[in-house]
Parts: sequence; C-alpha cells; structure tokens
Amino acid sequence: MHQKRNLSVSGSISHVNYFRDYYKKDFQYISPDMLRANGKLNHHHGYVGEKVKCGTVVNMWLKEVMAGVKQFFYGGTLHGVKYIFEPTFSHKERATWIAIVVISIAFCAANIIKLFSKWTSTPFVNVIDSLPTPIWAVPFPTVVLCPHLHVKLSYANVLKLGRQEEFFASLICPRMLHKNKTLSERLNFSQIDQLQKFILDATPSCSDLVKSCNWPAKHDTRWVTTDCCKKYFMPIFTDYGLCYAFNSLPLNGMTNDTLSWQRSFNRHANPGSLQWGLDVGYPKVFPPDPSMQPLRVMVSGEDYGLGVELYLNISEHQHACDGNSLGFTVLIRSPTNHVYTSTVLRLPMDRMTTIEVSPITYKTDSALRSLAPDQRQCFFQNERKLEYYEFYTSSNCKHDIFVRESKKLCDCTLYNWPRKNASEPVCSTTKDFECIDFVKGKVEEQQIYAYYAECEEGKGSGEPASCHPSCNDVIYDSQVYYSDLIKEPGDPEPVWGQPKKGELTQINVHFYEDMFLGQHRHAQYDDYYFAGAIGGLLSLFLGFSIISVAELVYFIVLRPVHRVLKETYWRYYLK
Repeated sequence: MHQKRNLSVSGSISHVNYFRDYYKKDFQYISPDMLRANGKLNHHHGYVGEKVKCGTVVNMWLKEVMAGVKQFFYGGTLHGVKYIFEPTFSHKERATWIAIVVISIAFCAANIIKLFSKWTSTPFVNVIDSLPTPIWAVPFPTVVLCPHLHVKLSYANVLKLGRQEEFFASLICPRMLHKNKTLSERLNFSQIDQLQKFILDATPSCSDLVKSCNWPAKHDTRWVTTDCCKKYFMPIFTDYGLCYAFNSLPLNGMTNDTLSWQRSFNRHANPGSLQWGLDVGYPKVFPPDPSMQPLRVMVSGEDYGLGVELYLNISEHQHACDGNSLGFTVLIRSPTNHVYTSTVLRLPMDRMTTIEVSPITYKTDSALRSLAPDQRQCFFQNERKLEYYEFYTSSNCKHDIFVRESKKLCDCTLYNWPRKNASEPVCSTTKDFECIDFVKGKVEEQQIYAYYAECEEGKGSGEPASCHPSCNDVIYDSQVYYSDLIKEPGDPEPVWGQPKKGELTQINVHFYEDMFLGQHRHAQYDDYYFAGAIGGLLSLFLGFSIISVAELVYFIVLRPVHRVLKETYWRYYLK
C-alpha cells in the first residue's frame, strides 16, 4: 500500500516542467511541490502509534534545520549569496561570487568594528544648547569678600607678639611666612581654641567692613545700612583667612559633620535642607520664592545685582602683616564650590568696581547614566559622596582628598581647612608643614596619573583619586570694570560715619544678560542611531534587513519545529 502511494506521488512530480535533471538532483528541497510531496511521504513513513525516540526527533530537527539553512541562502533576500549555490553556474563563476561575498562581508565587518570602536571610545559629545537658558534658572554666584587687613593694629602689633601669638599671626598675615614661625610642638586642644579666638578678634568683623548693601531680589532698590551681615553675609575661612560670603549655602556647602567646627567661628551656623540641586535645579513653581537658597535674580543689569559699600580703616593697617596692599580680595564662585582657591579679583580703594557675570552651565542627558563614570567622564550627585562637602564637584573632590590625605599621613590639617571637630589637630610644626607640602604634591601627581590612565589612548580602571567633573554644574565667567569714586565739596557724608580718603570702595556684581547658552553632554550614538547605522551597513553590503531576520527565523526555527511536531503527532497519535 505504501509503495503504490510512493510511486503515484513520484510519478506525478516527475511530469512537472519546473524540475530539471540537475535541479531534482541537487535542490529537490527547494521546490514547493516537492516539499509538499515529501511531507506526504513523511506522514506515512513508519507505523501509526509507534513510539518516537528522542534521537529520531533530534535527527529530524537537524535535517529540517539544514534544509532551511540551504533554502535561506538560496532563496532568501541576501545579495549575491544565492549565486554561490546556483547549479547552472560553473565552478569559476561560483568562486567569483564567493570572493565577492567574502570581500563584501569583510568591508562590512571592518566598518562595524570601526563604528563600535568610536562608540566605545567617545560615547558622548559636548554641544552648545539649542535653546538659551534664562538667568533665573541658575543661582546667583557666591561673592566672598576678604579684607587686606588680617590683624588690626588696635588688637595687636605683630612685631611685638610672643612666640605662640606670632605663630598665630603668621598663619593669616601674607607678609609673615609661617614656615619661619613654626612651633617646636603641635598645638594642644586649649591652644587650638586660643588660635581660633585670636583670628576672630584680630580680623575685622563683617559690620566693620560692610557699611551698606543692596540686594533687589524683592524689587526693592533701597540701600540698607543695617542687617547686611545678619541677612546676607556669613563668615567663611579661605586661603586668605577669615572672609565673608554672600549667597553661601548652609554650612558653606559642607556636610553636617563639620557643624562643630563651623560654630567655632559662626555661632549662627545651622544645617539646612535645599530644594535646589545641581542635577534637578530649582523647583518649577510660579511665582518663584525670592528667599529660596541659593538666591537668584529674575533679570540682569546693575540695578538687579548685588551692591555693597565697603570700608577699611587704614589706621588699623600693619605693613609687617599685609604689606603695601590696601583693598579687598574678591572671589566669584559657584555656591556649590569650595573657596580654597587663588583665582581671585582685586578690589582697590576709592574705586567703583563693576563685575559683570556670565554663567556657563554643563548639563548631561539622563540617558548617559547607563554608562560608567569613567566612560562618560563625569559623576552625577548620587554616584560619589564626599566626606567634607555636600555637593560633588571636581574642585570639591580634589580638596576633599587633600584634607583626607593630610589627616591620614600627617595626622593634622591646616587651621582653615574643614574639620569634623574644632579640637582636631592643627598643623603647627616644621615637620607638619613639610608633610602638608608632600601631600599636596602627591595628590596633584595622583590626579595627573588618573587623567592619563583614563584618557582615550589608554583607559584603565577607575583610580580612587580620579576627580571627574560633575555631570551637571554651573560656573561663572566675569569681566571687571573700574571707575574712580570722587567726593565733591558739599557731598553729604554717609550716615554710618566719615570715611577718609582711601578708606571707601564700592562693588556691584550683576548678570550681563538675561539669557545665555550653556553646554550639553549627550550620547553621540543612541540605541536607535547605532542600530540604524549597523543596519544600514548590513543592508548596503549584504542586503540584510528585517525581512532577512524573519526569513532566518522562519527557515531555521519555526518551520523545522513545526515539521518535527507535525511528524511526531502523525506517527504517535493518529490511527
């Protein structure tokens, strides 16, 4: 019975003109009629109800997969591949097409490897923002005022101090080198308290310096002579001694662990929470709260900036402490950055100093969070926490390492560096300062090594000392203009006193324009672009497309599985 059916089917197929001798011999699996015939033959091959062995199923599946692979290459959409299997071509023609296909695959693979290498080496690009940013979206800069008067003559004559107080004065007086005034033994706890008291009493207070101010955040252009220091300025330690900062964050942007030390020079220091952040910005509410920290302005211009009238009592000046310089040192910084820097502006006396500020923002797409920090070359705020600073920035990171390494290697820190306790050891001896110099050199060297280790030519594993920039940050560029302050006869005296010539100066800090263009860091190749680029190369060189994927899945997976299941069902279940 089976033999007759086989003969009848074979006989019907042999009369179809579609098949030629060479085609039936080599490619009978391609003909739809032959495939249907083979299916009918396979359905009746074996006995009904016969138990199907696992090895038989695997062999059937492998046979169907191989047949599907051959049919995919011959009848699929890939360019040139079918000519390799064309039975009418000679061996030379097939060899020619094999060479063409291999060369095409090689060029395609080389371009894909080059594209992937570029994607891994430079996964992001920095571009200028397409839309301008209003100035009310960024904080007003922190303005730090440091007088060139570190020890008042009325408090102490630096030429007539004892050994210990002379060392105290040498720490804050630029003309006195502290390395020549070091102590033989490190300061104890009570002496550290005496040092702090000496600095607070010897340095002019905020009210001694700031006589009037104007902050028109509430559209009030009146100059006030009271509460300037209470409302707007707070004491802060810098490399220039004790200074006073406008628009500084709670605890000067440091962590709550430094509260004890902060209260040793600012009794009003208290931790506070912020609604603003580098990664999130200000809350999107209207109208904006003018008292929200850090402070900001709505419009640019001199009338809407910070105006301060400063006084410096020249009778308190000591050449042995401050040299010939009279005036103020001004630091324009982001509220999140520390103030231990030598990048400053000089504010002379009897001048009106105008500082025009232009913010520059750096933003990073959240899509880059999936990359490691050493790949995107920046840190988001939640990715790296500092021990002494609340906000992560590159400068904060470096100074945080300075402080930690000095405590670790020298067992002391400089008097003006942040401490977790006011009684922590302060460097006092020659050996201490030599150790600090060694630590500074070591940390700077680590930063250089970390930079070269992670550069494009040789990226390595992240160095602990590596301080990449913050992914979202704001910095300030400034231009300074000076004009003379001239007092004409008959001009009224200030309500707060009668300053002499050379004792008065004014400063105005404001934004230059209402809008600015920041910089944006985004992925050079997102997932869609990368997939499109690879797909374009495959299509250009091989004609590979989504249809090719569908064909491959159909011939390699779906059809073999379907036929094996169908054959198993026919053998075992049908009766």
